[in-house]
Amino acid sequence: MRKTYLQILLFISVFLLAGCVGIGGEKITLSHDTLAIPTQKYTEKLVVEKPATDLREEKDRIGRTTITAFAISSGSVTTTTPANEQIVEQIIDALSSIGYQVNKNNNSSDSTNAVKPLTLKVVLNDIWFKNYNWVFPLVPTWGDIKITLSLENASGKKLFEKSYEGGGNSLCLSGSCAFGSATKEAMTDVLNKVVADFSSQTVRNSITSESH
Repeated sequence: MRKTYLQILLFISVFLLAGCVGIGGEKITLSHDTLAIPTQKYTEKLVVEKPATDLREEKDRIGRTTITAFAISSGSVTTTTPANEQIVEQIIDALSSIGYQVNKNNNSSDSTNAVKPLTLKVVLNDIWFKNYNWVFPLVPTWGDIKITLSLENASGKKLFEKSYEGGGNSLCLSGSCAFGSATKEAMTDVLNKVVADFSSQTVRNSITSESH
C-alpha cells in the first residue's frame, strides 16, 4: 500500500513538473509573422545603426518563467544572441520587405557629391515576457516589446522620431513554443506599425526630401 502511495506521489510530481512551462528557463530567437506589406515599394537607401542602444536594466534576459501560485521565478528567458542585435535585424527585415535598400553602401564609383543614406537609430526601451504556471494546463505567457526609432540625415539632423510598443501572448504548453509565440506576436505588432509609418506620406516626405 505504501509503495502504491509513493508511486502515485511520484506520478503527480512528474506531472506537475512537466506542466511547468519553461521551467529552468528558455532560450529563443526573435522572429515575426507575415507583415502587412503595402503594394507600393520604395527604393531609397537607409543605414540602420547596429546594434540598438539598450536602455534595459537587465540586458542578459528578456523575461522569466514562474512556478507556484505566487509566480516565483524558476528560470530566465534569454535570446540566442543579444536582444539588441536581434531587434535591429528584425527592423532591417521589415524595411527591406517594403523595398528600402537597408545597410547597402553607396557604390565607390558614385560621385563624392552623392547624397549619403539616412541613418536610422534604434533604441531598445524594453522587452519582457513571463508566464504563469499555476493554472496548468492553461499556462498564459505574455509580454511587451518597446522600441524607439529616430531617422537622421548626414549632418545629424533628426527628421523623424517615434516610439513603438507591441504586445503578445500565448497558451502553448511548452516553454519554447510559449515564449516563441508570444514574442513573435509582439514583434509582428511592432514591425507592422513601423512598416505603416515608413510607408506613410509624412515619413516618405522626410526621406525623399533628403534623397534628392
